[in-house]
Amino acid sequence: MSDVERRTTPGAERRRVITEGLSRAARRAESATGGAERLTDSVLMRLARFRWGALLVVAVGIAFTVISETTFQSMQRAREEIDASRLSLAALNDLVFDNAQVTMTEARYIEEPSIDHLQQHLIAAQRLASAADEVVGWAMRRQIDPERIALVRSVGVAEAEELKRMRALPVGASPVEVMDVFLPSVVAQEPLREALEPLVKTERAYLEEQMALLGEEIEHQRSVAIAVVAIGVLLLILLLRAYSMRSQVELATANRLREARDELDALVRVRTEELSELASHLQTEAERQKSSLARELHDELGSILTASRMEASMLLRRARKQGSPDVDSLARVCDILEQGVQIKRRVIEGLVPTVLTHLGLLPALEALADETRASAPFKLVLQLPDELELDRDRGIAIYRVVQEALTNIRKHAQASRVTITLSVAEGKIALEIADDGVGIATGARGKTGSHGLLGMKYRADALGGSFRIGPAPERGTLLSLSLPLPAGE
Repeated sequence: MSDVERRTTPGAERRRVITEGLSRAARRAESATGGAERLTDSVLMRLARFRWGALLVVAVGIAFTVISETTFQSMQRAREEIDASRLSLAALNDLVFDNAQVTMTEARYIEEPSIDHLQQHLIAAQRLASAADEVVGWAMRRQIDPERIALVRSVGVAEAEELKRMRALPVGASPVEVMDVFLPSVVAQEPLREALEPLVKTERAYLEEQMALLGEEIEHQRSVAIAVVAIGVLLLILLLRAYSMRSQVELATANRLREARDELDALVRVRTEELSELASHLQTEAERQKSSLARELHDELGSILTASRMEASMLLRRARKQGSPDVDSLARVCDILEQGVQIKRRVIEGLVPTVLTHLGLLPALEALADETRASAPFKLVLQLPDELELDRDRGIAIYRVVQEALTNIRKHAQASRVTITLSVAEGKIALEIADDGVGIATGARGKTGSHGLLGMKYRADALGGSFRIGPAPERGTLLSLSLPLPAGE
């Protein structure tokens, strides 16, 4: 192996190892990401199924409102405290100025007594008394040592006494009387300033402390508001995603159910069509078998019975001429053979009415009506067109429907009058059978065992017609059958 190959092989091996390691890392990352997504989707779906999930957002909003209101009240109290501190600080600062004003207005009145100077002194004294009262009240709220405001209290008391004496002066008091009221004189400026200076420093420090606390409260409120809003927005996004996922799942489920329902409907339609075709085929096959059986009975059994009856009749005549003792026996044989011929005729008529086969539908219906009138407990009215030519299938269908309907009326209707109407109009032949009996019960068509009515319906469906049975307009039952006529008729 050459040196180039030896150098190339370890490098290729390292690249292969690195590539495989990166591929494994990518697969693990993809698996972890997929697991995290599945876990997130599972949590979100559970959250979506949580009926009161939306209340979480409302709860966050309420919590934010409560926190905001509480913080606002705290800030409002701090602001009021700051405003009160500023007013107190202003009162402390104004107290020295008001004291100087009182001294100046008093000296001005002493130099030049006049009403204007006296009024100015009264105003200055009133401001000084108010400022002293504010400082005393501030000191009581702040629990300041009474010794530290003793001088301020004395200023307030002195000015209050002076104002009381001045208000007690008569209207026309002389300047001397007014000057007597000024005694004792006000406090000197320096002692008052020295007494107020530490109080002012204390109040300024308190004001700065309150301002700092207010700033901290504002920053805290800002942080809390940002956090609560972020949580609320995140929760709202999660809820919206959860409900979106739930809607997608419900939509997919609804689509699957719709597809399954459509498939089931299609299958039911196919099966229904197949059953209808089968029922029609069975009825057609039954009619064919009946015709075949009737033909066999007529041709084969009829020939045998007829020939036997003729032979028995010949033997009977010969025995009578010879005076044979077998005459009675031969007579009974002839009667039995005649009964067999009649039974054969009735069976053939039951299978395929010969009148229908040879003469058509109208004579067959008249013959069926005459037979029914002879034994039925109701009056039968038959209304037929003057002439009607129909193919064999439609003729048999109408005849069988009338035959089955008369049988049902005889068994169940308890009717006294039955009307059968056959008419042709607009390329259709319509059959209506109405009775005045007890009527048909609701759901009788779908009742187990009502094969006669189902057979009527299948006959109509097989020929492209319609069948309906229901209550008559007045009372009883009305059966309607409509069949399209073949083209050209």
